[in-house]
Amino acid sequence: MSATVWFNGRLIKDASLSIDPSDRGLLLGDGLFETIAIFNGKAIWLDDHLQRLRAGAATLGLTADRTHIETAARDLLSEARGYHGIMRITLTRGPGLRGLAAEGSRPGLLLTLNPWAKETLFVPAKLMTSSIRRNETSPASRLKTLSYIDNILAAREASAKGCDDALFLNFRGNVASTTIANLFVLRGDRITTPPVSAGILPGIARKKLLAFAKGEEREIAPADLRGADAVFLTNSLRLIRPVHSLDGTPLRRNDAALAGLIEKLCGLIAEESGIDPRVVDAL
Repeated sequence: MSATVWFNGRLIKDASLSIDPSDRGLLLGDGLFETIAIFNGKAIWLDDHLQRLRAGAATLGLTADRTHIETAARDLLSEARGYHGIMRITLTRGPGLRGLAAEGSRPGLLLTLNPWAKETLFVPAKLMTSSIRRNETSPASRLKTLSYIDNILAAREASAKGCDDALFLNFRGNVASTTIANLFVLRGDRITTPPVSAGILPGIARKKLLAFAKGEEREIAPADLRGADAVFLTNSLRLIRPVHSLDGTPLRRNDAALAGLIEKLCGLIAEESGIDPRVVDAL
């Protein structure tokens, strides 16, 4: 499909955007974003994503008009019937005066579509423990803010060492998350994941998995990963991704148990979109 974006009240096709150079999202990372899977032209778990966006906006003191954002999403998706891809919602404080505490004059809202990449689904990941710690005392650790520099640095660190992603520990030395995903541990038939208080984003796929698999939230020590029956990652785009190794040491896998979780999660997506993501080709 042709490049189409929704920006501050209108659809723009095949055009360059004009962004105010004083926008605080551009200058200071003062804003939030959501990335949402699109299957068959349907935004998966849109309500959950918008609830999280509005909760984050309340923390930052931003205006996030749900009706306005839903209308923007519908307008953009009207250009994407039958499309499989990724929709990103970016909300900024908007143009403002200099100074950290200055208010924006009006919020900025940008929605974009990107192609789906099927090859990212379910591929086992090699992790390394990042030298950067997750600050569980900061509200930002629980938000998808535009200030992603720790995640970027950790991802580059992992890539330089031939790994797929980096594992964050928090200041207490416990497991938090990776740069782009929540982490789960499987022991027997029980799954556990760090609580939000460990400094993690309350992921949407994580939320779904905790609900249908009756998972448990608790602090996880690094040693717990090596003794687990399986370790896996979740996010809204890559769904469930098994962890192959951590810091060069192979971890145990329980592919049969993970297959059951994948089946259920894909079933939830099929209920909303009418299509199983496992049979979607990259477009």
